[in-house]
Amino acid sequence: MTNFRVVLSGVILSGLAACSASSTEAPVSLRIFATEPGQKLTAPSSSMPVEALAGFLGRSSTGLVVEQSGVGADGVTHVRVAQELGGVRVVGASARAAVLPSGALVHVIDTLVPEQPVRAATLPASEALRLAMSHHGYAAVAMGERGRAGNVTTFEPTAELFNAPTVERVAYVDVLGAVQGGFLVQTWSLKKNLLHHTLLAEDGTVVSVELRTNNDAYNVFVEDPLKGGQAVVQGPGAGNVESPAGWLSGTQLSTHIVGNNVNSYLDADGNNRPDRGGTSITNGQFLSVIDLTQAPTVTANRAGGVQNLFFLNNVAHDTLYRHGFNEAAGNFQANNFGKGGSQNDPVQAEAQDGSGTDNANFATPADGQKPRMQMYLWTGTGNTHEVLANATSYGAMGAEFGAALSTTGITGTMAAMTDAVGATDDGCEANLGSLTGKVALVQRGTCSFLIKVANAQAAGATAVIVINNQGGDAVFAMGGTDRKVKIPSVMVSQNTGALLVAGTVATERKKAQQPLMIDGDLDSDIVFHEYGHGLSWRMIGGMSGKLAGAIGEGASDVVAFLIDGDDKVGEYAYGNPNGIRRYPYAGYPLTYGAVTGAEVHDDGEVYAAAMWRLHELFDAANLPNDTLLTLFVDGMNYTPATPAFEHMRDGMLQASNNRGGAYNCLIWKAFAERGVGVGASGTATSTGVTIVESFAVPAACAP
Repeated sequence: MTNFRVVLSGVILSGLAACSASSTEAPVSLRIFATEPGQKLTAPSSSMPVEALAGFLGRSSTGLVVEQSGVGADGVTHVRVAQELGGVRVVGASARAAVLPSGALVHVIDTLVPEQPVRAATLPASEALRLAMSHHGYAAVAMGERGRAGNVTTFEPTAELFNAPTVERVAYVDVLGAVQGGFLVQTWSLKKNLLHHTLLAEDGTVVSVELRTNNDAYNVFVEDPLKGGQAVVQGPGAGNVESPAGWLSGTQLSTHIVGNNVNSYLDADGNNRPDRGGTSITNGQFLSVIDLTQAPTVTANRAGGVQNLFFLNNVAHDTLYRHGFNEAAGNFQANNFGKGGSQNDPVQAEAQDGSGTDNANFATPADGQKPRMQMYLWTGTGNTHEVLANATSYGAMGAEFGAALSTTGITGTMAAMTDAVGATDDGCEANLGSLTGKVALVQRGTCSFLIKVANAQAAGATAVIVINNQGGDAVFAMGGTDRKVKIPSVMVSQNTGALLVAGTVATERKKAQQPLMIDGDLDSDIVFHEYGHGLSWRMIGGMSGKLAGAIGEGASDVVAFLIDGDDKVGEYAYGNPNGIRRYPYAGYPLTYGAVTGAEVHDDGEVYAAAMWRLHELFDAANLPNDTLLTLFVDGMNYTPATPAFEHMRDGMLQASNNRGGAYNCLIWKAFAERGVGVGASGTATSTGVTIVESFAVPAACAP
């Protein structure tokens, strides 16, 4: 990878050699300046990094506000600046620079916009909030103003919100490339942990939405109960680099453990606050014995789940800290010990959260605001619901979104969804005709589950049955988050779907759950995956969208398998020895061309598979896993917000270049095998993705 310049509005390439350019979903232009080993973008300088960056870009430093600055794992200083015009922040306009100790620049990412006047938006902040709340399906409730700080107005939260919503007056780049005034509204739901950043135009029109939805001893399952019993593990105590004050701080209970890096507590009632109860722990000994023959909800197992979740979050914190996710990079700590970044943001980790099942989530606000991890109980791979048709019972799996089914269920005539575009039975477009009072039958594929169910709901359906399109008898919990989807939905297997006939009467009922649920707090893959979302959001920035969202899911799997070391994710929680993904990552069969933009978990597998292959190549070359984890984390310092797969590859290449380029060919080989080789590109739009595959490696890396 040599010096290059990329402009993503009318693609222009220049420099010593041109690398592949790919657009993202961000409306601003992106330019990336990178270097080969030993090269520099600028001469050594004694200027402040922001001045050196502005000088390199040929612009004034006026309006460039430093958001983050700190030293990375390779000794390089990383600085990130936001842009203000007319005293308001320009959403999506920023720059990042990597600066050697000599003051020379070696890498720059630029999404700044030309200096220009911006007309201030005149809509009241309260009206902007009302419109954003309405867009996400919140009840129309008047909210009083709590206070103002600069361009940010804070309002009193409603009963549906986790905390106080904010409205910031901002500027943004419209689809024509002009800078307009607008509003950025932050809302965070009490249920489902949905943290939305909603950008509105001056007239209140919604422009875009970003969903940002990781001396003591602990008796824990270090990985999960399938890979060994509980073991007493000592906490690090004070004086270590990763957690200088140790893991604990404050008053402790068996079901509410407080520390500098994480606050772990039982939230069985799902109200986003620590449940009452628990016993006092004054000696730092969290030694509850978990009995897997009893339900996770018994007293000892609840305490054990909390202590396991606290332990695993601290393992993730300390491991990623050693590899570059430190205070200056925006990690999660109550006290940053004067090492940079914004503090007062330890992870709020909710064990056995009662607001859902068969899932977990992690909401990541800006540095200095506490993220929230919700860990649920799991039903395993067994069917949790049933569909009755012509007096025959068929197993089904409930969705993570929409209304929950009662034991009474919903009765209605089944009717196949029909649309006029492409596959007419996939429900990806508006239904032709009414489904009022009916249970809609729809095939899996082409678009997200949320779109299918939303289209059925718009046509009047009372519930939806999605037929799996692969796996014979396989079903799984359909993922997604959209407060506007109100009706329930389930998935039936491919074989069951072939037996269901439109026009028969169907009763969709919730079955009794399995006798013993599975506690996700005991599965390190699930915890590390969720924590990985916090890593990528904080270090890269925007991680929503068809490609960036897929990378976020894949990168979170990477965190799990680089720490745990095996190619399967979530075997314990999912109740399946092959894990929760479609295929184990060893020998993964799909490539970049299989990325469709329809489902971020499926698409993200391709990125994670490239990283697993890189792990295999490092192992074959007798290179330590620690080195790979450092390159993975440090590469995020050189990756633009809302990235495509090749941006992640190039970020790791730059991290390798800063270390002499010794790992470049391994990186190229791993990614090229998955179709992300020289010339590969991914473009995301509002309707889908365009992927250009390449299995080529640079000539210097050819066999």
